Amino acid sequence: MNPAEPETISEIADKSVFLALMMQHWGSHRMMIGVKVYDCAELPLTGLLAASGELLAVASWTVDGEIAVLCALHALAEGQGSAVKLLRAVQAQAKARGAVKLRAMLTNDNMPGLAFYQKCGFRFSGLYVEAIDHYRSVIPTIIRTGYQGLPVRDALELEIDL
Repeated sequence: MNPAEPETISEIADKSVFLALMMQHWGSHRMMIGVKVYDCAELPLTGLLAASGELLAVASWTVDGEIAVLCALHALAEGQGSAVKLLRAVQAQAKARGAVKLRAMLTNDNMPGLAFYQKCGFRFSGLYVEAIDHYRSVIPTIIRTGYQGLPVRDALELEIDL
């Protein structure tokens, strides 16, 4: 990514790269947040694109009442600020659609994600012990071992005011 190149935020029609990432990292493109299942294949996909058209980051999210739910955020070009830029755009779009909070759900193993969201201003709003173990009854393909070999068992909920 060339810092001088203008980047654009756009809805992404072809979700194939994103869905492959979801399968690789999660074992499913369905996400269970709280007691609701969100299928990322059916949700709009927002992307950050370089001027060249290269996809830098993607976000799958929706608004549910006054809460915007971030189902997935992936940087394809890590360490370049793409995820932060896209997250800020999602926050602005969610606020424009009437949301007052943006919620993200992470698994207990996702240490990089946990640091990222806290650096972006998110605060803890819930801890759901053994939630992922229970989610597997609905989505059996959820991975069992994640970041650095940690078992994937619990869900951490983070929120930010919009």
